[in-house]
Amino acid sequence: MMTKRLFGPLSGLLLLLLATQGCAMGVRKPGATTLTGTVRVVGNEPFTRLVLTTAGGVRGKDYLLLGPLLDELRKRYQGQKVSLEGALCTSPEPRFSNCFEPVRVVSGPGP
Repeated sequence: MMTKRLFGPLSGLLLLLLATQGCAMGVRKPGATTLTGTVRVVGNEPFTRLVLTTAGGVRGKDYLLLGPLLDELRKRYQGQKVSLEGALCTSPEPRFSNCFEPVRVVSGPGP
């Protein structure tokens, strides 16, 4: 009887945590992709976002960047042209229709 009472709330909490993590990180689309573009910071403080602007057309295409590489990209590659390997994802923000979660920097600016 104790396990039944304990399992109900715990399973609900676990389901809630899994659902919110999926929303926060965006939903990944399968397959590794490499994108090349310029790392830029857009927006006004305190709501700035990091994007990768790829070449194409007059304005190019902005991909909202997510994931653990954000600090490194912001510090070392801001304003630089880089190639990133990662996964396309569904953007958690309506302002951005494209989203990318890089897992590694393939190439960056010269030394």
